[in-house]
Amino acid sequence: MSAADAAAIERLMQDFGLGDEAITALNALGVALRAQAPESLMATRGESALAAAASPFFLPLLPVAMSDAQRALVDALSLGTLNRASLRQLLAEWAESLSPEETHERARRDCLPLQDLLRAGALRVFAQDPARCEAALAASEHLCAAQLARLAAAAARSTPARGDGASGQAAITAQLDACIAARLADGQQLALLYVDCGVIDRIDGVWGYLVGDAVRERLGARLRSEVLRERDLLGDPGRDAFACVLATLQGAGVALLAAEKILRTLDAPLWVDVNEVFARPAVGIALYPEHADNAVALLQRARTASGAARDRPERFALYSAEQERDEAELLLYENRLRAAIAQDALDIVFQPQLDLRSNLIVGAESQLRWRDAKLGAVPVEKAIAVAESAGLVNEVTLWLVNGALRNCRQFRDAAGLDLRVGVSLSAKSLRQSDLPEFVASALQTWNLRPSRLTLQITGTEVLARSLESVETLQRLRESGVRLCLDDPGAGYASLSWLATLPLHELKIDLAAVGNIAEVPQKLALVQSLIELAHRLKLEAVVAGVADEATAARLKLLRCDIMQGAFVGAPLDAAAFVRQHRADR
Repeated sequence: MSAADAAAIERLMQDFGLGDEAITALNALGVALRAQAPESLMATRGESALAAAASPFFLPLLPVAMSDAQRALVDALSLGTLNRASLRQLLAEWAESLSPEETHERARRDCLPLQDLLRAGALRVFAQDPARCEAALAASEHLCAAQLARLAAAAARSTPARGDGASGQAAITAQLDACIAARLADGQQLALLYVDCGVIDRIDGVWGYLVGDAVRERLGARLRSEVLRERDLLGDPGRDAFACVLATLQGAGVALLAAEKILRTLDAPLWVDVNEVFARPAVGIALYPEHADNAVALLQRARTASGAARDRPERFALYSAEQERDEAELLLYENRLRAAIAQDALDIVFQPQLDLRSNLIVGAESQLRWRDAKLGAVPVEKAIAVAESAGLVNEVTLWLVNGALRNCRQFRDAAGLDLRVGVSLSAKSLRQSDLPEFVASALQTWNLRPSRLTLQITGTEVLARSLESVETLQRLRESGVRLCLDDPGAGYASLSWLATLPLHELKIDLAAVGNIAEVPQKLALVQSLIELAHRLKLEAVVAGVADEATAARLKLLRCDIMQGAFVGAPLDAAAFVRQHRADR
């Protein structure tokens, strides 16, 4: 092993958390297995029948004998002699012992069964010691990921670069064409499932391409071993995608069941160093001959369906012609939005907020307005959805925050209206790590106190899954900015989750509830939500108040702030000043 190769493997071990602590945990597990469950280690010698007879616990983990290099690794573990130098050597020998074309098969034959064996062994021998069990399980994950990364690096050195990935798509297209020809001959169906992983690009950006390659190997191995049949195909149409071909099919229902199985399989966590990483897969399904009769069209339509699946709670979708029309429309909207941002053609209106305790207008919610020469007036929900799909949500967010603060300062200077201004943000905006710095800079530019700005967060299903977003919220709160959770939806079901967020307000939209003035059950629902806000020491803000009867009931329920047509319609900045300066 050359010095350069040794250095590369050492970096790889560091990337995947195979330091002294993890190696110690692996040694402890190997020694414990040798002492307490020696039959499990017989799998590495191909003694499956003997091991199965001795312990049915390990029966599912004994597919075939392991390679010589992998057995040497197990021997070192069972003796407790593995160290950094010997692990570097074993990883090098293991990867060098195989040819590029058998990389995937070797991963399935050697690496994954070993990890399964170590996992099962840890659960058995450390069942009464949760700390040691957790350390052993994490270390076995790190070992598996490092082995797969080593395989990926070996394969990359032995095969030509793929450039933009076209050769990967060309290969699956050729295989798919051959499969289609076979189905044309026998009259059967096939299905193509386009799996958008939603994780590799992010890993590439954070940990580098070598780690991304290893994660791809692991995801592909999961699909082969846990979803696909022997006759099915697995292709590589893109860096963050897989194409699964069900070579024969007995109806669309089988493809839908396969999509559900893919999602369950890829939803399991992946370990990168000490970090638990989750894929965010979406699966699009296209059928032959129902949706297309050639490989290129089938791939395109399955990919279109995967885009539609992103917006569905089940995260899988069967192709339909409407999806292509939706995609074409979305592309048009994206292009028009880019032009509107570049030409500063977006507008802001402001809706007043009334404090029911003082009966004074204390704030104004800024709302995006987009009027396009070709598209007409675009609803704000549509505008935000377009911004998110086009990757423009950060640009729109920064434009809206800056514009709202500029007008807030003008309200104060021109009309003596010292109001809070609210800006709605998608939870996805919180992934922009420098958002707190931008907000602080904008407040300084317009010489406003941080408490004059209220950020209203929507998209709680994203927020609930993102520790990074919650950390950004905490930084914003510490800066003095007010935070409001807007229409939490499922978040209401988890009081403990809601209580952890650094909020000031909870916003309830009557548009999602209905007429509380006439339906007692809906009135009771709003009452419970207002009480929930108060128990969490938050202000209760109710939007969508349309009439005096509703306002009167909200006052009886001790609602803090309300907004809606009864309080005042959304107005542009000049009209807002005229209206509320006269009121004041």
